Amino acid sequence: MTVFSLREVVREWSVWTSWLVEYSFEEALECLWSSGFAHLELSAEHFNEYLARLGASPYLDGASRARAEAMAGRAPVELSSQPPVEFVHAHGPFKPFELESAGGLEQSLKVVEEWVRRCRDLGIAVLVCHPFTAKGLSWEDLECLNLAAYRRLARVAEDCGVMLAVENMGRGYGSLASHLLRLVEELSPSVAVCVDTGHANIEAYRGAVHRLVEEVGKAIAATHVSDNDGSGDQHLFPGKGTIRWGEVLAALEAVGYRKPLNLEIPGEARLCPDPGARVDYLKRLIASAGELLNPPNPQPS
Repeated sequence: MTVFSLREVVREWSVWTSWLVEYSFEEALECLWSSGFAHLELSAEHFNEYLARLGASPYLDGASRARAEAMAGRAPVELSSQPPVEFVHAHGPFKPFELESAGGLEQSLKVVEEWVRRCRDLGIAVLVCHPFTAKGLSWEDLECLNLAAYRRLARVAEDCGVMLAVENMGRGYGSLASHLLRLVEELSPSVAVCVDTGHANIEAYRGAVHRLVEEVGKAIAATHVSDNDGSGDQHLFPGKGTIRWGEVLAALEAVGYRKPLNLEIPGEARLCPDPGARVDYLKRLIASAGELLNPPNPQPS
């Protein structure tokens, strides 16, 4: 297997906008753009803020509702005044995919459908979504639930010119490529896959994250790139955990995935609590990528 360095494979980096979650939608975009980040994922938190400022309160994600409501008094975001960043994808809401029971699916679908429609307004072609989960359901029942839900979402996505990239989870239903490919096989091209490397390393592909990439293949439409030690979703910069990045990058090259890899590393943000210093911290991490991913061989004593 050919091994690639991160710099060889990634033409340009993407970062999710909640790297600067303390900043408003406009402030985060301007700061990242002016620091050289032309490719971004619009985070769920900033997407939620965008909706709140439009007055779309019925469609807010409960996971960051308090932040969004605190921003709701501001004027709507003027999209024409924003820097010319490319949103490689947006992150969908979190809570609508976490059902207490299957009976809550209808309201959740209405929320996600609205986020899909707003992607069209924002000029975003890919929305990252989670598999639906519901307490007490078997994997077989969850597969049926997800097929029904994503059939409906796929129709809205097709009308809006948006692709839904379903993200692999750390454990349970949605953690295996086969779970996601079942949706893709029926609903492509409106449904694809988001590969989350950190989730993969928690259980289903621990120590062999490249296998997820190989199994998903050309169905990959988005990435969430982070590292961990296999014990949990620590969201560290690549090279700080146990993921074997040479194999992951070679697999991405082999399946033809050439978009910027998108960093989702809140674990690193917590290590730099001052948002004013965080972009420079990120640039230092990226500058050190070669050393982190290809550490020097220890010298004999």
